Amino acid sequence: MKSINFKILGLMLVTAALLSSCGLNRMVRNYDEGVRYTPETNPLENHGGQVAANVQGTIGEGYFHRRAMVEFTPVLVYEDGEKELETVTLRGSRTTAEGQMVNRDQQSTFNLNNVIAYQPEMKASELYIRARLYREGREDRATTLPERKVADGIILTSQRVKKDEDISLAPHGYEKETIVTEKANIYFAYMRHNLNWRLDLNRQDEAREKVENFKNFVNKGWKIHSMEVNAWASPEGEVAFNEELSENRAETGRRYFEGLLEDWKKKREEKKKDEARRIDPDEPKLEAQKSVVVNARGEDFEGFMEKLQASDLPDKQAIANVINSQLKPAERERRIKDMTLIYEEIEKILEPLRRAELIFRAYEPKKTDEEIARLSTDDPSKLDVKELLYAATLTDDKETKLTIYKSAQELHPRDYRGFNNAAYVYLKQGDADAAARNLERANQLAPGNGHVQNNLGVIAAWERDIENAKSLYEAAIGQGVDAQYNIGNLMVLKGDYQAALSSYSGRTCTHNVALAQLMTDNKDGAMNNLNCAPESAAVSYLKAIIGARQNNTSLLYENLRRAVELDSDYAEIAAEDREFIQYFNQGEFQEIVR
Repeated sequence: MKSINFKILGLMLVTAALLSSCGLNRMVRNYDEGVRYTPETNPLENHGGQVAANVQGTIGEGYFHRRAMVEFTPVLVYEDGEKELETVTLRGSRTTAEGQMVNRDQQSTFNLNNVIAYQPEMKASELYIRARLYREGREDRATTLPERKVADGIILTSQRVKKDEDISLAPHGYEKETIVTEKANIYFAYMRHNLNWRLDLNRQDEAREKVENFKNFVNKGWKIHSMEVNAWASPEGEVAFNEELSENRAETGRRYFEGLLEDWKKKREEKKKDEARRIDPDEPKLEAQKSVVVNARGEDFEGFMEKLQASDLPDKQAIANVINSQLKPAERERRIKDMTLIYEEIEKILEPLRRAELIFRAYEPKKTDEEIARLSTDDPSKLDVKELLYAATLTDDKETKLTIYKSAQELHPRDYRGFNNAAYVYLKQGDADAAARNLERANQLAPGNGHVQNNLGVIAAWERDIENAKSLYEAAIGQGVDAQYNIGNLMVLKGDYQAALSSYSGRTCTHNVALAQLMTDNKDGAMNNLNCAPESAAVSYLKAIIGARQNNTSLLYENLRRAVELDSDYAEIAAEDREFIQYFNQGEFQEIVR
């Protein structure tokens, strides 16, 4: 009896094994139909230096054997290498091992989701799914299922950020037109308007020095901008009298001013005779060009109150309250006069208010732009640092600019601008190493300067050191330098396209703005910006990509051809660019990229 039972049991086991084996073999034979793969994107895409290799698998109803185990492994294969990604294990309903259980009686799905750090050699890669099938407990007898390709290569469009950063040129500080102002006061005795140089206030060293400086300034003979006399009376007299008194003092100031101009004219004529020389017709003729503007300001009540508040009088607030409480000007003036009898200091406050102010504004003589440009290369030592830095803006030739900035470095080695602005030119030329050397010196001379920080940020961005670049740009913004566009470029590289568009706010007609729009699938907006952007190979190439995405072959080929005409390197780039993979075998595409 026992012998019969063992035979039956053995037969049952063999039968079960055969049935199981037959079930797994059917899975092998029906693999192509029983398992389908749908990539999230094909080709894969690089966003912010990361590639999402997301694939959804679908198991057909009735395909998966209840005792089967299947390991699915995505593999990115590229020239001279491959990268295995995370394995996902599926198991039948009559297994106990770890893994996602599949119900044989209904369609099932599973996800193979991975994020890969992009490496340049992955550009022409292909994504495959490799699978191993075995019965639970018999992994050593696993069957390798046919390798299935699910995606072709990696699209790099999001990383094609053009090096068009806003580079900071430190201001030269030169003014083509500089108006210089000189002022002096003539003081008058109480209730008088006659010119009295023996008056104590007029004899004080400071007042005398200002008058002397004023006279010397007039005698320079510079082209006049304006001349003005303002006169006041102290506010303790009658209003009508003070009005007339200020008019008379203004007239005294005008006569004195015009006397200075007349003296200058005589000296000029004498110089002409003595030197027997021709006077330059452009030399200023003071008496003919401008007249003195006269303003009688009446009584200087505001000036009195300011000086009162600034004084050391213990009762100054009480005095101010009494005066301000008077609604009628006559009563207010009487109160001020009464105060002079009580407080000796009040008279000292009133004395300097009795004055005529002389104002002379003239244009500082300047070299012509032609002279500055010539001297900047022939004899830069004859220019001050502002003129020298300004000279560099008068030419479009980059080598001439560099020559001028190097002269600024030699003649003014403690001024950071010569180094920063030389770096500006080097960056425009694409020479990051030379720019970095100059910026290192500029940063030593002016630590934390916004223009220098911005330009250091540009170098960091070119090296794809995004976090350091962002920190430098933010430091520049903190110093008042606009680096928002540059931050927008970083946000595109990071894959944050909405943040990029926010930083680009207000900017149009640039390649990078269009790129950010394309990454948000705004193809129309991108084309609008590209159509008004300055022509370049990069602009034409991005238009070609939009053509490929819209299946618009005329847009594609016209712009790809133009990109290659402007820069032949784009032929090799396009030949491997998975944006164009569906056109790789097209004759016209091949003709362009050869």
